[in-house]
Amino acid sequence: MMLLTMNLDKSLIKFQRIIARAWDIQALENKENSLSYSEFEYLLCVYTAENSEIDTDSTDHDDSAHLSVLAAEMQVQKSSASLMINKLEKRGLIYRATCQYDARAQHILLTELGRKLFLKAQNTVYKSLEQSFKTLLDDEEYNNFEKALTKLCSAYHSDC
Repeated sequence: MMLLTMNLDKSLIKFQRIIARAWDIQALENKENSLSYSEFEYLLCVYTAENSEIDTDSTDHDDSAHLSVLAAEMQVQKSSASLMINKLEKRGLIYRATCQYDARAQHILLTELGRKLFLKAQNTVYKSLEQSFKTLLDDEEYNNFEKALTKLCSAYHSDC
């Protein structure tokens, strides 16, 4: 089988389309219970904050689930994050809890439905892509792909 070579920019565009199509399939299969990519990204940040290890020796309180921190992680204005949080809250995917250390702040937390939809979307989109890549690539190619992707993602590090 002859492999076609293409420019990296064209490959990246096609790779992005592969991921976008996986999101489209997820939306079609789940209709009312689907997540947009943007909703998934917000839920991922909330999920990450909820599941991060807390330094029990620290005197600082954990503010990782505050709206301002979430906006900073998403690299959006606080007003934009607030709009998305309102949308997710109306859908019953997140809830707000008053921070015990700062009554002006609220923790953004996943509801059971939010956690369920987040994990389902993650599994449907990314785990299915992972399985597809494992099928298409031999072991060495897959390991090299995984290493290269890990290196690239580390260079563009984000906590979410």
